[in-house]
Amino acid sequence: MDFSRKVYIMRRSELLTGSFQMESGFYRRVLGIAVPIAIHNLMISAINMADVFMVGQLGEEAIAALGISNQLMFLLILFLFGMGSGGQIFVSQFYGKGDLLNLRRVMGAVLGLGIFVSLGAFTGARFFPEAIVGLFSNDAPVVKYACEYLRIVSWSYIFTAVSFIYQVVLRSTDSPRLPVYSCALALVINIFFNWVLIFGHLGLPAMGIRGAAIATLIARVAETAFTLAYAYIRNLAAAAKFSELVSAKKELLKQLFVTAVPVFFNEITWALGILALNWIYAKLGTESLAAINISDSVTKLFFAAFIGIGNSGAVVLGYDIGAGAEPGKVWKTSKKLVKLSISTGVFLSLFVFLFTDPILSVYNISESVRDLAYKSTLVWILFLPVVAFNNLNIVGILRSGGDTKAAFLIDVGALWLVSVPVSFAGAVAFGLPLYWVLLLGKIEEAIKFGWGFKRYISKKWIRNLVKELN
Repeated sequence: MDFSRKVYIMRRSELLTGSFQMESGFYRRVLGIAVPIAIHNLMISAINMADVFMVGQLGEEAIAALGISNQLMFLLILFLFGMGSGGQIFVSQFYGKGDLLNLRRVMGAVLGLGIFVSLGAFTGARFFPEAIVGLFSNDAPVVKYACEYLRIVSWSYIFTAVSFIYQVVLRSTDSPRLPVYSCALALVINIFFNWVLIFGHLGLPAMGIRGAAIATLIARVAETAFTLAYAYIRNLAAAAKFSELVSAKKELLKQLFVTAVPVFFNEITWALGILALNWIYAKLGTESLAAINISDSVTKLFFAAFIGIGNSGAVVLGYDIGAGAEPGKVWKTSKKLVKLSISTGVFLSLFVFLFTDPILSVYNISESVRDLAYKSTLVWILFLPVVAFNNLNIVGILRSGGDTKAAFLIDVGALWLVSVPVSFAGAVAFGLPLYWVLLLGKIEEAIKFGWGFKRYISKKWIRNLVKELN
């Protein structure tokens, strides 16, 4: 072999090796964030499932009371998620820029707003629980149980707000695994004290649903204490001094407000749209309502993967943009994320298809409900790869560069202009079966894909929001 041929082979080998190392580095970086976020979301679901299962031993009225009580927590988490998602854009970019002071100023602004909202929720649940519960039920035993639960669990709302915002910052910076550890601690504590206090073990009296509320409060306090202690002992990016948290300048607050408000309204309006769709499905009858709940429980287990990839995309791209990376590099990274997301969607579609029958066989349901649930799940399977891209594009790509208005219009516009009215027409006007109504509603995802992909390839979302902020 001549010398020139040897040189060519050596250079080709070096290029291939370097390319492989770059690819493996990308996946380590993305999965290092995505996997902890996915596990964290699964653990949150596990906490809720544990509560429902253990309170369920007290009877249907206790379950109903827990469900009603958790509506206020759902709204609080929704507010916190909207505020946290808006703040995350700046946190990731400031972290990429290496500007910890402004990162902590953003954190302080979002944290202050979160505490303010949680105090409002506390006031309502602690002092006016009857008014809140009365919006959902007039059943005297249910109202009694729900009010007992709310008066106690209301004390956990402030702790929830603090831990939630700190965890958003930790996921976006140098410790994405910490929220997993704190949530695991909360899960173990919650289950243990549910067992002790609900049923009266270890010499303590059985407290029923009040015991469940106390267990939740203890778990939230422990989760918050662990999160703060770990962050400050390890001196992580979230370990802000009080003076740093309250020192945000007017220019920064204005930019934060303009960028974050569309995210906040995006989450609120999206949630209202989902509630509207659930109301439409309920109009189809008890069997259809049972079937859609079963189908959702099957498919949403796998949404943790999409949530993980979407949030990791926001962190990775936001970091690169804030660090001043060339737009070409940011674009290449985004294309890798798109490939990973769609590939995950295809894989999960095949997985759910293969295991839908065994999963449905676990439920004690009639053949008609099972048939509805199976066909509804098939509709979900058909759209999973598209849903995977849409979630990444809106949460991880467009928002990473502060393109929040476009993300809002694409996400909410498709839901309210297409999915809700078309689903309503299919269910109420034409009386179609559940799976056809669901299929009509999922046209939204195809439209969202078209609008979103056009915005994505425009590259208008690649914007450094923190370059001029000091």
